[in-house]
Amino acid sequence: MAEVSEEAIRAYWKEHREQLRQCETQRSALTNLLLVITAALSALIVQQKFSTYVMPLCLFVAMTGGYGAVAVSKYFERASYHLSQARALTKDLVELGVLGSDEGLVRARVDHYRRFPRLHRIRLHRLWVILHLAIALYGLCLFSVCVAVA
Repeated sequence: MAEVSEEAIRAYWKEHREQLRQCETQRSALTNLLLVITAALSALIVQQKFSTYVMPLCLFVAMTGGYGAVAVSKYFERASYHLSQARALTKDLVELGVLGSDEGLVRARVDHYRRFPRLHRIRLHRLWVILHLAIALYGLCLFSVCVAVA
């Protein structure tokens, strides 16, 4: 019966890890899509010489940046959930004796933090949110230029 329990825990652990990867893949795809849209609309806005007709496009760029910031925050929340679930299941597997101790992992983590004392403190999800907020600000700047030119 213990083998069935171990296998069920392993399968559940694997599912959470796959969901975590899917969140990261979706975040990456969304970011790439919004960057391509922003670049294409920027080219169109400049080609139209910041005329009043492209003001809605400027606002659209700003809105996509805001949407991206919210969406990547949600992807981070979901990824954190799946990671916490996988960690809890890993703890269960250790307690069942299926996995060995995590002393090696703890040692490697400490060594990593020692090698990168500043970079390990920067949270990657914040960089993604800042990127999308920068897109929103860029859209507002494009709008401001259109207003100034008009």
